Amino acid sequence: MSFSSTTKNELSRIRSEGRCCNRAELSGIIRVSGALEFGGKNALNLRIVTENPAVARLVFVLLKKLYKQNTELIMKENKILNKNHSYEMYIEHANDLLIDLDILRMDADAYLLNDKRPQTLIKKSCCKKAYLRGIYLGGGSLSTPEKSYHLELITHNAYFATQLVNFINDTYDLGAKMTARKKNYIVYIKESEKIVDFLNIIGAHQTLLEYENIRIIKQMRNNVNRVVNCETANLTKTADAAFEHIQAIEQIETQVGLDYLDDKLREMAELRTENPEATLKELGEMSNPPIGKSGVNHRLKKIIEIAAIISKRNL
Repeated sequence: MSFSSTTKNELSRIRSEGRCCNRAELSGIIRVSGALEFGGKNALNLRIVTENPAVARLVFVLLKKLYKQNTELIMKENKILNKNHSYEMYIEHANDLLIDLDILRMDADAYLLNDKRPQTLIKKSCCKKAYLRGIYLGGGSLSTPEKSYHLELITHNAYFATQLVNFINDTYDLGAKMTARKKNYIVYIKESEKIVDFLNIIGAHQTLLEYENIRIIKQMRNNVNRVVNCETANLTKTADAAFEHIQAIEQIETQVGLDYLDDKLREMAELRTENPEATLKELGEMSNPPIGKSGVNHRLKKIIEIAAIISKRNL
């Protein structure tokens, strides 16, 4: 089961007793997963479609609880791209319901879609969370943290998407952003810490804990890989440098002998030859008297320079 489905199943089990929170949550669900159809004589019908059966059951319960609306729930086979079944509810003459949920508004004798935040529904802190939970239930998705950190809310209206971004950032400071994708407008969050905050706000606490566990393991794995890569790079660098040193020392020994070097350089040449795997720090500790890394590096560079001079002279 995907992280999105797991989250929605958990959220769908939340039952709020407050009518205000129920209205806010249902408004959020319908706002992103509902479609309006003309029913004649200024009547509007409402079609709600979801691919998650738990969300469908929740909508069914909320409609009956809030509006005594007995809605038929129809399961349809979705053959497009081999997707799962979809669940559909259809409500005729839904004008009053949509006005109560602040999705429609009256302007003179016409019904207009309200693209602004439903201010009458989200006055309380609990209702704001319920509304955001409804938005996620209706059009949200969450990538598994093993692959990427990405949470998105799919909307169908640019102005509403902008309103939603402002609502999320003004209220909770989650760094939400918006982008267009085909005919949709996606509100998304990409920072892992902000996604965790979002899950906490909407009440997905079990999913949050699982998400955090995976995120921590992923971070530990990445940290280990970085350390291993760094150590490997350092070992490679040390081996390459040692090979260059030994090559220069062998050249001097073959052409003029190590006695050509002064005592300090000859000692360093012998130490390097006897300890090809040693680091500069370790070579310095072996010297008599001990010297620092910079001193070892200086002497080895001097040996390489002498080898180069001898090589040119013997050409």
